[in-house]
Amino acid sequence: MKILTIIGSPRKNGNSYQAAKKLEEEMKRKGNYEFEYLFLKDTHLESCKGCFNCVSKGIDYCPLKDDREMIQNKMEKADGLVMVSPVYVLTVSALMKNFIDRLAYLCHRPEYHGKKALVLCTTGGIGAKETLKYMEMIAEAWGYKVNGKIGITTAPWPATEGLKNKNNKKLQQSAQKFDKSLKSMEKEKPGKIKVGIKDYMGFRIFQTVSENVKDYMPADYQFYHGKEYYQTARIGILTKALTAVLLKVIFFMMRDMGPGDKDS
Repeated sequence: MKILTIIGSPRKNGNSYQAAKKLEEEMKRKGNYEFEYLFLKDTHLESCKGCFNCVSKGIDYCPLKDDREMIQNKMEKADGLVMVSPVYVLTVSALMKNFIDRLAYLCHRPEYHGKKALVLCTTGGIGAKETLKYMEMIAEAWGYKVNGKIGITTAPWPATEGLKNKNNKKLQQSAQKFDKSLKSMEKEKPGKIKVGIKDYMGFRIFQTVSENVKDYMPADYQFYHGKEYYQTARIGILTKALTAVLLKVIFFMMRDMGPGDKDS
């Protein structure tokens, strides 16, 4: 199985890369995995202009023509994704943030359902929890199922044996979870994937909104129209019924957030 590791550090062989390589070693002890590394610092990825074209009209309308498509082609071909960033002021690096911004449309129209992900960060002290939570939220918004979060502490002085053991334990435990989730993909048959109410609710909210704002966000409407879910899956009758009730409550509470009269 192929795993794409995207590294958001501005340093080629820094702590983030070293931690990613240790993860690779752990994973290769468990299975036949092929790792590919992509360093954002070596890509041509211009800063997002905030034009909203990718979200409203579609990614083809993005005015920036650079390595974004190349990166996404690699993401599509890989079975798993590892997102790696150092912690800079309690969050991801600027390189990783711009990469996330450039894929803003995926938070509306996720393309990677059925794929697995692991998020990894390195920190000199604090901020690991916040950074991992953010990357996990983004990866799952893109459609990935995150099975593994690793916060490695790499203080700017020699690590104690206790800290080394703690870091290694985190790598081993998360590698075990990631390995298990990747191998489960081989057993998942089309149409047999069971969708829980949380995931189905998220899908139905976006689908319903896309129908109500199709004149303003045609890309969302085209993506969701006629679909039962993001991928072929098994959705229980109870899940559908409960979701229908909750949707009525949610959209009643959101009634003032829709588009107003065009003539007003």
